[in-house]
Parts: sequence; structure tokens; C-alpha cells
Amino acid sequence: MDKSTHRIAHVITNADSFGGAQRNTLLTLKGLVRDRYQAELVCGPGGRLIEEAKAIGISVHVVPDLIRQVHPIKDTRAFFRLYRLFRCRGYRIVHTHSAKAGLLGRMAAWWARVPVIVHTFHSIPFEMNGDLRSRLYIAMERFVGSVTHRAACVGEAFRQEFLDWKIVPAEKLITIYSGIDFSFYVAKRPVLDVKRHLGVEGAWPILGCIGRLSEQKAQQYLVEAVALLIDKYPHIKLLLVGEGNLRSRLERQIEDLGLSSNVSLLGERNDIADLLNVFDVYVMSSRWEGVGRALTEAMYWGLPLVATGVNGAKELVLHEETGLVVPPQDPKAMAVAIDRLVSDHELAKRLGSNAQRKARELMDGQQMITAIEDVYARLT
Repeated sequence: MDKSTHRIAHVITNADSFGGAQRNTLLTLKGLVRDRYQAELVCGPGGRLIEEAKAIGISVHVVPDLIRQVHPIKDTRAFFRLYRLFRCRGYRIVHTHSAKAGLLGRMAAWWARVPVIVHTFHSIPFEMNGDLRSRLYIAMERFVGSVTHRAACVGEAFRQEFLDWKIVPAEKLITIYSGIDFSFYVAKRPVLDVKRHLGVEGAWPILGCIGRLSEQKAQQYLVEAVALLIDKYPHIKLLLVGEGNLRSRLERQIEDLGLSSNVSLLGERNDIADLLNVFDVYVMSSRWEGVGRALTEAMYWGLPLVATGVNGAKELVLHEETGLVVPPQDPKAMAVAIDRLVSDHELAKRLGSNAQRKARELMDGQQMITAIEDVYARLT
């Protein structure tokens, strides 16, 4: 395949946070451009992804109506805008990410007669519990799955769930682990300087959680767990990194529980490696998840983990082997697991070391890019 003649569009709904899907897409674009593909970004408005992509020389096409929320009028306009863009730019490959961009982008690409259509499932958009919304989503995914040439899941356990739901024909569904650019994760400041900057010099233990503040990530249960630990650990500190529509609710909860000095909402941050260097324990409280990019970052850092046993995360966090697994929406179980890791240094060290080894084996960014390029080569 002559790379220089294959123009590729990566399509994603932009978000109010620079989350796992956005980071994965940016890393893929970097790798493709480095390997001399003509890769471009097509996305909704706002968010860090646009500026990050432009900074590395990626051509960006913004579709103003491509938004996360369901909006029939805007969704229709976004579909036709994508169709015209695909026809005009003459893409050889359209590779979509996230639910809304995946549905609209793949249908527009099929209608525009793009030769190769690929999609990556980074997560599921909501809890799949058999309700009307779940059934409607599955029906739509099955429909666009019929015009998709390959669909990649970011974890093998995650792929098995999609096979069970029969969303995409089994022969089209593959696993490509979400890659991490390990070279990016180098702390730039000494730990004491970061703690001083955050005002947590006297805090212990320091718990960390990175992710969009949302019903999916369910940080409210983590705040409840801190409330249960406060008597034993009066100087405990929880640092929540990210933004989202759950913020105001979390602020009220923190105030009502009297945890203003124990829980901090840090918003979006660019110094993730410095923050990981400060955490004593990393906690994932999600109700549903693809794999959880922030979780894999914490694993790479060698942090002891407490994680809910949901979806693809179950493949990475094996109970008593690479972390401690707790049921979702169970703050008491979460508090017990955190207490175990804080009070048992040898257990925390062993689990953190095992987690780091697993992340390095599965989540290497170059392996992901190579796997994606292999898919492109086979399909073209």
C-alpha cells in the first residue's frame, strides 16, 4: 500500500474533557503522520483535541453540529456535513470513534462511497441494562455494523461483551488495545513541589481518580468512601481530576459531608504524570467502562489500584493480582479495599508492580498504531 496516496479521516465527537477516546485518537494520528499517511481529524467543536492536533500539523475539519447529545436537527445537519466533506476530500479510509460520531460518520461514509470504513469502540455510551435506550442503541449499531468493514474494541473482555450483544458480525470485530505513549509519562517536578502546589503536604493517604465528572465515572461513590474512612485517616485526601456535568452535584455532596478539606476537584490538568507521582492509591469508581484509559495510565505508573469490576476493566484489574476489585456503586466495599492497600505496604507494592507489568505488555502505543496500520493494509 502506498501510504502517501491514502487520505484517512479520523472522526470523533469532541467532548468537554480530553478523555480516553480523544487521547487515543490523537496518539493514532501522531503515529500515522509519522509513518507518512495523509491523516486528518474531523470532529465536533470545542475541546483540547483540536489545538493538540493542530500543534502536530494535523489538518482539522470542525463539524459544528457534531455534538454528544441527541439532537435530531443538529444530527441531521452533521450527517450531511460529513457526507459532503467525505465526498469533497476523497478519503480512502474513514475511521470513526465514539458513539455519535460512529453512527453518523459510518453512515455518511457509506453513503459517500468511502472504500474502507473502520470504527473503534472505546466504551459503551451508557449502562447496558436491557431498557428501551439500550435496545435502540443495539439496533442502530447493528445497522451501521453492516456497512463497517472492521470494528475494533480496546480490550478483549470488552470485545466479548459486544459479541454477546451481537452488535457487529463476529468476523468484523477485533481487539486493538488502547495504546499509551509511555515516553509522555515522565514527572517534570519533584513530588514535594507538586504537593506544595496542591496544598497537600500534610495529607495521607492521597487517593487519585482521573476522568470526566459524570454518571458513568460515578465519583460520588468515591466521595462516600472517603467519608467512611475519615475517622481512621483524618488527613486523607481525594484528588478528582476532570470536568463534567456531575461537578455541581459533587460540590454539594462534599459540602454536605463536611469533606471540603479532604476532597479537591482539580478540573482539567496537563500535568498528569506529576499527579500520578503524588497519588498513594488510584481508584476507579465507574459504573460502566470500555477499558479506562486513566486506569491504564495509573497501572503503567505502578500505582496500587482499587477498581470496579465492570466491562473491559475486568481484564486489566484482576483481584488480588493487579489490584483490588469491588462492585460498582458500593462505597463501603471501596473503603475497605482502600484501607487494605493503605495499611498493607507489601500488598500495595506487589499489586502495583504486577499492574505496571501488565500495562507495559498490553498498552504500548506503537503496538496499537502498528495494529491499526495492519488493518488498513488488509482492507485496502
